[in-house]
Amino acid sequence: MKTLILMSILFLGAVSVQAQTVKELNDQGLAYLKQNNFPSAVDAFTKAINADHNNSEAYADRGLAYIKLGDLTSAISDTTQAIEINPKFVAAYNNRGTAYIIQGNVKGAIADYDKAIELNPKNVSAYANRGRALMSEGSLADSITDYSKAIEIRPNTDSLYVDRSIVYVKKGDLALAIADLNKAVDINPKQSVAYTVRGTIYYNQGNFVAAIADFSQAIVIDPKDTKSYMSRALTFLRGNHANEAVTDLSKVLEINPNDPSAYFNRAVGYYQLKQYDKAWADVHKTQGLGGAVNPDFMAALKSASGNK
Repeated sequence: MKTLILMSILFLGAVSVQAQTVKELNDQGLAYLKQNNFPSAVDAFTKAINADHNNSEAYADRGLAYIKLGDLTSAISDTTQAIEINPKFVAAYNNRGTAYIIQGNVKGAIADYDKAIELNPKNVSAYANRGRALMSEGSLADSITDYSKAIEIRPNTDSLYVDRSIVYVKKGDLALAIADLNKAVDINPKQSVAYTVRGTIYYNQGNFVAAIADFSQAIVIDPKDTKSYMSRALTFLRGNHANEAVTDLSKVLEINPNDPSAYFNRAVGYYQLKQYDKAWADVHKTQGLGGAVNPDFMAALKSASGNK
């Protein structure tokens, strides 16, 4: 009898250690995900799955790691397996929907987000993701409805206002877009994307002073934001501030030396400064990188520099 009791204790202890090991592997995989160490995350989740083949969480999370690695086939396979194990697993539907979106399967993505929302009507991620999917297929009103629902559930999430603003821009509702972007930076003054998007709206409206202010703020927040440097440079060029434009474009090239559009726009800046040799050097660099050179600009540069 004592032997049987001892064996039972040992067995229960083994189960406890095994369960703890699986949880530790899951937690380790999640930690790797947060560190953007996706290969190690895949390895940890694979070990967790090998220890427990019904581990739906590990399948769903490994699917997310595969998405980050660009392996969409494996991501869809894993998230599908997670759903088969647990048909009510909201995160698995969300993750598979994300993989479908990247793959270009918008209908499949929307179906998964529909299911996630059916299972949890307060799932902010599902509303936001479905809003993004609907925007991609041109269903702008429905997209705004989804983002508005997400904002209703979680009203202090700056990124939701930024995302909805982009849909408003596509609809041409610029006043509403600016209102959303204002709200985003009120919530989070370091929301650099909001400044970049709002600056782009101001640029297109011809409000160059406001545009430069927003692009400058985005650069302060993220000094390696080449998009904001480029946008500010284009604004400077429109306002005939060629020196400032050349400085910004040189910064873009310092960060990304193989950007043909930066070379071409800097050539325009040098042209405005009448520094034609430098303009030609940048034109040749643009062409060498496979970039396009505006024929009208080329003709103007030839005429101004005497190079015909």
